[in-house]
Amino acid sequence: MKKINLIYTLILAVSLTFGMGACDTLDQEPVNQIPTDEAISDVRSAQRAILGMYDGMQSEDYYGLRYLYYQDTYTDNLQHAGTFTTDQEVSFRRINPSNLQIRSTWQTMYRVIRDANFILFSLSNVEDATEEQLIAIEAEARFIRAYVYYDLLRVFNGVPLVTEFVTTVDEINTLPRASTQDLYAFVISELQFAEQNLGQTPDAPYRARPAAATAMLARVHLQAGNPGQAAQKATEAIGLGYSLLPNYRDIWTIPGNAEMIFNLSFTNVDGDQSSLAISSDPATGGQKFYVRDDFFNLFAASAAEGDTRFAASILPEGNVRRVYKYYRSATNDDNVPLIRLAEMYLIRAEAIVRQGAVSAQVISDINTIRNRAGLVSIPSYTSPAAALTEIQRQRRFELAFEGHRFSDMRRFGNIGNLFPDNEQFRVIWPIPLQEIEVNPNLEQNPGYTAVEE
Repeated sequence: MKKINLIYTLILAVSLTFGMGACDTLDQEPVNQIPTDEAISDVRSAQRAILGMYDGMQSEDYYGLRYLYYQDTYTDNLQHAGTFTTDQEVSFRRINPSNLQIRSTWQTMYRVIRDANFILFSLSNVEDATEEQLIAIEAEARFIRAYVYYDLLRVFNGVPLVTEFVTTVDEINTLPRASTQDLYAFVISELQFAEQNLGQTPDAPYRARPAAATAMLARVHLQAGNPGQAAQKATEAIGLGYSLLPNYRDIWTIPGNAEMIFNLSFTNVDGDQSSLAISSDPATGGQKFYVRDDFFNLFAASAAEGDTRFAASILPEGNVRRVYKYYRSATNDDNVPLIRLAEMYLIRAEAIVRQGAVSAQVISDINTIRNRAGLVSIPSYTSPAAALTEIQRQRRFELAFEGHRFSDMRRFGNIGNLFPDNEQFRVIWPIPLQEIEVNPNLEQNPGYTAVEE
């Protein structure tokens, strides 16, 4: 694979900063301005660099706020209330290619990829590691890199595939976008390697174990249109010893609980906090993201049937409805569930139906999620279409504000319902214009070229 600078020009500097954000919960020693030629030389420094990748995922541009909330804001769950035009464009579903927030998110995600590439580039310098340790470090870097590429893929479609670390100006190149198909193939291959080689870290679920790769393979295969593989991997994940908490609210109040397969950790240490709670709390200042009225009413109707997830997910305050899954406004240390067990039941049910059958397993999996939420069982479905409708409904309630709604609507084929006929191109986000301006080989998504003009 060619080497490329792409969007992170700071990579050419003589030092690389690994922020400690997520690492603060695991390793309190700061690591700043480590020269790239000696940044990773032993197991300890390699582990610190690994933690730096998780720190990158904590950014406000990524899972610390905007990428996460935008998955619901660009659809029909959340809306923006504030003055930032960048957020307004997402809420109105009219993102311009020049949107600086979208570019910041793109850059942040590629920085995490850069950090993963640097770790892989540096493995030969690690002198005190066993072969087993080296493989585990490699697997974790490749897992995070695959996770980020999947996140890019599901909002932009194909993006440039950068797999090597750039160290000199001579190595700067420009790459075109990889195809969606090639990116899926890359992500799946990386996750398969991770599944076989990740270590059994004691820091799980805040770091990836093999179970996280198995669960991610289920998610990616489903989105890629491979239902057989998705069902298989979901079944494997379900059998790995995780369990649904009886009380849905406990998912959000008990850190690192038994339902969490992969969880992004935040603390109340400055620089290691998320903005999710305060960004939906009317008692605090700043830009806000509140629940849309139609979704509130739909969820409230389910609550009237006994759905306990409503009160655990949404909190009405005055004339607004705040997100209640992230509620620690005083400390800003709500953890973010990246993968949890409930999703695996819904993936398996959907994957089986997409193979043409509404089996007893499908009905059992749907009812497992419904029953935990306090809803009665549904004994049967009249057709696969009816079962898929219920699965999407349960995904919308169960996984609200966890970053799934946009990709769910794309997969179920109803994202276009949110756009007029002449704006169907908006079912995918635009490639940031600023990136296209510096990379002549980077093509815009169809429809947005006219918007740029």
